[in-house]
Amino acid sequence: KPLALYLPGLDCAGVSGTQQFDELSQKFELWRLSVTPDDRSSLGYLSDHVVKFINEISNATDRKVVLIGESFGGLLAPIVALKLKSKAKKEANEDPLAGMVLVNPATSFDESSWDLVGPTLASLRFLEPDGASQRGATPYTVLGGLALSLLVPDRTQLQQIVSLITNLQPQSLLSDPTSNLEAMNNAFASLGTRLPGELIEHRVKNWLIVGSALIKNRMQILDLPTLVVAGDEDNFLPSKKEAERLSSTLPNCETLVVRGSGHFVLDSRVNLTEAIIFSKIDPMRRTERIKYDPIKDWSLPDEEEVRKTIEERVNPLRQVTSPVFFSTDEDGKRWRGIGQVPSEGPIVFVGNHQFFGFDVGLIIAELIEQRGMSARGLAHPVVFPNATLKDPDRPMTPGLTTKETNSPVSPDLFRKFGAVYVSPRSYYKLLQSGQNVLLFPGGVREVFHGKDEAYKLFWPEKVDFVRMAARFNATIVPLSAVGAADSAKILLDAPELVKLPFGIGDRVREASANVQAARWAATDNEEELFTPPFAVPTIPARQYFVFGKPYSTKDIDSKDAESCAAVYNSIKAEIELGFDDILRAREHDPYKDSIQRFAFERATGKVAPTFKTELINKAG
Repeated sequence: KPLALYLPGLDCAGVSGTQQFDELSQKFELWRLSVTPDDRSSLGYLSDHVVKFINEISNATDRKVVLIGESFGGLLAPIVALKLKSKAKKEANEDPLAGMVLVNPATSFDESSWDLVGPTLASLRFLEPDGASQRGATPYTVLGGLALSLLVPDRTQLQQIVSLITNLQPQSLLSDPTSNLEAMNNAFASLGTRLPGELIEHRVKNWLIVGSALIKNRMQILDLPTLVVAGDEDNFLPSKKEAERLSSTLPNCETLVVRGSGHFVLDSRVNLTEAIIFSKIDPMRRTERIKYDPIKDWSLPDEEEVRKTIEERVNPLRQVTSPVFFSTDEDGKRWRGIGQVPSEGPIVFVGNHQFFGFDVGLIIAELIEQRGMSARGLAHPVVFPNATLKDPDRPMTPGLTTKETNSPVSPDLFRKFGAVYVSPRSYYKLLQSGQNVLLFPGGVREVFHGKDEAYKLFWPEKVDFVRMAARFNATIVPLSAVGAADSAKILLDAPELVKLPFGIGDRVREASANVQAARWAATDNEEELFTPPFAVPTIPARQYFVFGKPYSTKDIDSKDAESCAAVYNSIKAEIELGFDDILRAREHDPYKDSIQRFAFERATGKVAPTFKTELINKAG
């Protein structure tokens, strides 16, 4: 096994990394630094001690060490690495480090306010009578504990804590109030025991402040492979910003930014072992690094998995929406079913994105079951939390775990069934390889549409998707979808939410601005307000889908802007015609009413019939 040494945070106990230690120990010979609360070593002595240990164990085992530092340990690690590099150079030896992992590192300490907050909290100990910190709650332990409880957990961890508390039965809290108060008192007292005020003051002044000054403007000489893991909602340190700085400062650095995570980033959402193994550190010395290409290497899951997924994820939605599909031949005539959808690719399905995006699974499943066709969805960046414009082909970063869900709009489900990061590059590569594409030019603007905006298209002015389709002689099939907007009542839409008083609107706008834009024409997020409206669900309406008249681009010159614009406008018009045809014809659907439809389908076990096909072919 490769060697790994974990350097903990300021508590020097490694509490925040405990969820990672079992798996790390399976793949690495894991060692951990521990410093007792009565130790008052200087930073120089501490770092020399670590340097000595690494040299000794590396020489004794003839193995290099992966150095893992979290929080304060992330500041200590580069100090140790610098000393090891200098020592190895002087003695003409090989550097004993295989790589370095910095987790929410305190290298950003000088950019935080903790050089003032830490000593201020520590000074509260002077309000305590002698020995009070050992007996129970004190001003220091209570205020310090509250400060940590507010700043350290992220939103997910806070929700888990609140859930744990709210699930407690009131009688269990009241049955033995004395023991509960004693438990609270002991919890506060433990802070005074593990991190007494004078210890915090010592470690902030002599470790963090000294360490920050020591490594300033020196880290760029560290060329060993480095992985920086950062929570983008760290309220304790500016870790996300620091990850960006280190990525540009360290010559051989890569980052893993965990969305929604705070200072205690090493919880169940992260698999640190996997992240290290698949990083540039490569501790397992994998000689062949196979990079998965989500465009070329993707394939539809096997038949059993497809059946199971549709049964568990899509059929529940079918049961409440009773979707009806139509397709259109080259002469413009509508037919029941999707038999008129062209079979020769590449095909670009271009449609409106329905309210909240629940229609994607219905469309993909219908194409697979009825025609044996796959359509690769171009998905919003939120589906790919680790992809970037520089590396959109990276569907999942090793080290991030995702929670399984039965939702029909699960990011895992999208990726499994072919969704890729929406970008011109992804679109180009899909068409180049002859694959079918599912595209919603209106994106989030249509998914989160406002009041009185149902079944309206909000497309960018650029006609790039037509131009690129023409380059590869693709066939464009318009797709009109109706029903989702009638399944909810919008109380406040996005423009109204951002105008809410008491700072609520500002927070909504800020949250939206932090989400990466997806529309190709957008230069920022002003055009794409990623804010779902405040809506209440109603009885689910029946959903209708019309695959419109196919448009071949074989005779279109991709460089002819006027011709591409004409096709673009024709496609929009065809989708809008589909809206009109469905909205008119569905008035004759005897089972468009949800209650009647549910009753019929429950009684017969069959899908309720709909209007006659000729009604959708009649001119309005």
